[in-house]
Amino acid sequence: MSDALALAIARAIRAERHRLGLSQAELAERLDVSRSTVTHMENMTRRVYADELGDICAALGLSLDEFLVRAPVEERRKLGL
Repeated sequence: MSDALALAIARAIRAERHRLGLSQAELAERLDVSRSTVTHMENMTRRVYADELGDICAALGLSLDEFLVRAPVEERRKLGL
């Protein structure tokens, strides 16, 4: 996964979590992972694996397309989205 894509995903997770008013702990519970895992995903100290994206999108109530479209504009431009 490219650094630009990894950054777009990390920022989109944080942005969508905030939009929904969820804490990291609440998102972690929805994903059945630890809160620190969500922290690491959002801070890019742990990359999100491709097979995790579906679960993340479901936990946020979004399709993958919706999720990527909601990534911050700067990151989308880098990815050509």
